[in-house]
Amino acid sequence: MDSREKVKRKSSRSRLQRRVRILAVITSLSVIITFMTIITSIGVCFYFKKQYTELEAFAEETEQEEEQAVEAVSGEIVYTQEEVDSMLTTAVTNAIDNADSELLQILRGRLENGEGTMTILRDLYPEHVVMLDSGQYYFLPLQEDLAFNTYVNENFVAGDNGLVSYQKDGEVLTKKGVDVSKYQGEIDWEAVKNDGVDYAIIRVGIRGYSEGGILEDEFFRQNIEGAIANDIPVGVYFFTQALNEAEALEEADFVIGMLQGYQLTYPVYLDIEDVKKENCRTNSLTVEERTNNAKVFLERIREAGYEPALYGNIKSFLLMLDLASLEQYDKWFAGYTLPIYYPYEYKMLQYSEKGIVAGIPGQVDVNICFKDYAGAE
Repeated sequence: MDSREKVKRKSSRSRLQRRVRILAVITSLSVIITFMTIITSIGVCFYFKKQYTELEAFAEETEQEEEQAVEAVSGEIVYTQEEVDSMLTTAVTNAIDNADSELLQILRGRLENGEGTMTILRDLYPEHVVMLDSGQYYFLPLQEDLAFNTYVNENFVAGDNGLVSYQKDGEVLTKKGVDVSKYQGEIDWEAVKNDGVDYAIIRVGIRGYSEGGILEDEFFRQNIEGAIANDIPVGVYFFTQALNEAEALEEADFVIGMLQGYQLTYPVYLDIEDVKKENCRTNSLTVEERTNNAKVFLERIREAGYEPALYGNIKSFLLMLDLASLEQYDKWFAGYTLPIYYPYEYKMLQYSEKGIVAGIPGQVDVNICFKDYAGAE
């Protein structure tokens, strides 16, 4: 890395540190409100914000100490909850009642409407992806080398039944889908079809997160055959826990073997998720290792004549994988809050795990697809 890049990253980190200190008060308004009125709390926030010049000088003096508490990886800035709380305590201790009335009114309105602090932070940091995971706040600079999605928030329309579609000028532009596994039990696929479901993504199997064995989903054959028999186009997904390239190839070959005799319209998805268990066998994988395993799986699927794609959520894509190395594969994104907070391109959205669809007992994952996979054949 040349000296200019180092200076650029150091400068970016310093600016973000200063801005996070300024907004630390905002992120903990719920705590402050228990001790003072909303007006006074926001006044404290904006006094702190008005001290930007002084804080800038102070930050330069204390930057070495703060760098020990901040982890910077590939341009990202990471704060623990304790660090945010510490900055908040310092800010409140030194604050006085001196509010900007216009901004005060805006933030007061947000609080009264029940908007969370993460929503406010994301709105105020459009040049970063802001996320909270395992007690750490991540400020991830937007990656300009990745394709961005062009979806308009107002075009996501939720119906009275909770089902979502993407519309423009009253025209529905997406396909309605479900994804299922053994957990849905016996499915009446004729009723599913009659309920307007356009496609189904069916779990073919998993690798166990502790023992590491590959298991076929007990209802895979029943589900794929039932869907196809009712003219519902299908794709499949496999939950990976591969530790290395050899296991990634083993997983891909298992899927390919299971698909013999079935015609797919939608892709074969590799499901990459964080398993919050201490004995999860992939906990120690690096981003590079996980990304390489994914590429090995996806390329073997492509070689077998199927379209490979990735499933994940914001953590999967932005903290667990090097997304730039996987740009060529379609993405199936899981995000359960509208408006969807994810800047990069995706072709399918899993927007709820609590959907109700005729023919499926209990709740089911529901999706919309923006790409016409059937028409692309």
